Amino acid sequence: MSDLPELRSFRDVIELWPSKEAMGADLRANPSAVSKWWQRDSIPAEWWSAILSSDRASAGGATSDLLTRLAAREPVADVEDRA
Repeated sequence: MSDLPELRSFRDVIELWPSKEAMGADLRANPSAVSKWWQRDSIPAEWWSAILSSDRASAGGATSDLLTRLAAREPVADVEDRA
């Protein structure tokens, strides 16, 4: 069994950081923008590279494939079950 958190939404990805302010500081993004991402349950694609380059996201199990699935609004568990 893995100790990694289950990432089923963009909110889960954002919550890998201890706060929206911490994510903003790590990515050099405005914390109010991060809050809007959380509210919308969506992270703009132009931020994915910065997220995937962060140690916190890597350690939390975030991948480009995961972000793509979340953006497509595909249920993550269903897609993994078919793989």
